[in-house]
Amino acid sequence: MSGSVDISQLYEIGNKKFFAASLLECGCEFGPKEYHEGLMEVKIEFKSDATDLSADDNIAYIKLCTPLTGEGTIKFAVLPYNVYSKFFDVTTDKNGAIVIKSRNKAKEVAFGFYSTAGDGSESMFTMYRAVFKLPALSSVSFDGKTIRDLTLNVNIYPFEYIDADNKKEQLTYSILNSKLNEDIWDDVQEQIYLPDSDIEPEDDEEDETP
Repeated sequence: MSGSVDISQLYEIGNKKFFAASLLECGCEFGPKEYHEGLMEVKIEFKSDATDLSADDNIAYIKLCTPLTGEGTIKFAVLPYNVYSKFFDVTTDKNGAIVIKSRNKAKEVAFGFYSTAGDGSESMFTMYRAVFKLPALSSVSFDGKTIRDLTLNVNIYPFEYIDADNKKEQLTYSILNSKLNEDIWDDVQEQIYLPDSDIEPEDDEEDETP
């Protein structure tokens, strides 16, 4: 054999450390990145349609692809109020009751999660422009084995950003790994990572001497 295969990079286990941040009105920046516990399952399928343009008797002279979009479900064991209020048009009234409102414009958020690779490293997946739908109202009798899970349907759309050449580009999601991107890993945990952005190291707290 010419060489062995590092199987530790061929599989990943578990989903954890779900996070989300609101897309601001400008559509180019995000609010604070917040982590939430209770993530059970992530299922998202991505698609992009290709169109062939004919020329010079070649039926596929040019291939044009539509932007990459995604659709799927996120399943939680728990979904606290602050997550509801980030994803949906939800408020509390003067009596503290949770009120589900309706309006035309959906809330857009970035969200993501982590998985663990076979070599022990972590991968961070970030989706940049997503719209969630309210979970179905369903309940089960407690039998000691079953809990009510909360499954959210989600649609994912391309996000526009400025690349390193100062050109407008679109992306749907990104992946960072704690080993492959070790030099910036610690510095991209508090905010939503934007491609080609200048990563500024977090300032270490220093003791002030009087």
